[in-house]
Amino acid sequence: MSFLKQRFRSTTGHVGIAFEDDAIRMIQVCDHRGHLSVTGAAWLPLPEQGIDPASLGESLRAAFVTGGFTGRRCAVSMPRSEIWTQLAKLPDMPDSELDEAVAWEAAERFGVPRETLECDWMRTSGEGGKEIFIIAADRGRMQPRLDAVLAAGLRPVAVDTDFAGVARLFSRRFRRDVDADRARAILDVGQSGSVLLILRGRHIAFCKPVSIGGRHLDLRVSERLDLEEAAAAGLRQARMNNTEALDPSTDGAVSEAARPVLAELAREAMLCLRHFSVSVRGDRPDHLLLTGAHAAEPGLAELVQSTCRLPVQLDDESACMSDLREGLSKAMAGAAGTLESWAAAAGLSLRGVTASRGSGRRAA
Repeated sequence: MSFLKQRFRSTTGHVGIAFEDDAIRMIQVCDHRGHLSVTGAAWLPLPEQGIDPASLGESLRAAFVTGGFTGRRCAVSMPRSEIWTQLAKLPDMPDSELDEAVAWEAAERFGVPRETLECDWMRTSGEGGKEIFIIAADRGRMQPRLDAVLAAGLRPVAVDTDFAGVARLFSRRFRRDVDADRARAILDVGQSGSVLLILRGRHIAFCKPVSIGGRHLDLRVSERLDLEEAAAAGLRQARMNNTEALDPSTDGAVSEAARPVLAELAREAMLCLRHFSVSVRGDRPDHLLLTGAHAAEPGLAELVQSTCRLPVQLDDESACMSDLREGLSKAMAGAAGTLESWAAAAGLSLRGVTASRGSGRRAA
């Protein structure tokens, strides 16, 4: 009867906890017969005065209790603004030696003492596989958040990056050998910046941060419309959520103010794609997936499509974001923000599902 157990198994992931610059997203997803559903979800703002692990732990515990979560294992990501990334070319060496070499390389490049850094790396497809993508974070900045998670009674099993969560979410249907060479582009637009990813199979073949995100749009709109930054952010969020009709003149003014920033972001995405096509052999991506907290900015998809000359989608072929829409709407009762803003946290949750099926250390 083991084949029946496999056929009808419903697998629940870890609690995915994505720390952002000003908030925390928590979600737990269930993968049943290839379709995702939401087991639990919660959103809570971060205090402006900084993180107190005990106080934040209480808030996380309350969110966990009321959010419908099961189990206490969790996968955590830090805010993108606190993650350092760099492409580097290092001599060929065993992985065991590369760990230490990457740590010293990161300390030198980022100007941070080696003993304060937490580092990881992954090989990309650039330069014949000799390019190493370095990921580093300051342990002193990470620890208060991890202490808060522990104080909430949760058990962190991994600290990941938000873009690795995004890659994992959109790689669920691309784990066969025949998918290994198929290239897909993802532009994840966050608050402090964006990331352009090229995926092949379930692996990240190319990754390039772009220093343009929602904060830059907020600043531009606040300057042009003579508003406080928080008010500008509220206007933009209302347009992305499409929950209320703005005065046509206001809507037009916001659109006009944001357009130069969106155009620059689209141009940076095009340059990343060009770099990939020159430095990496293989197929060019046949479409670009737009995701992240600010992916739903009106006009962005059209600008990226025309600039990059690629069809732009807001969901993948398996419609995983559509699968999550109903569950998030019920769990959050209208407070979930844009659907695309949950991609990273959902991918973190899936770490608990993919782990049971086996995955390589450097896989997305």
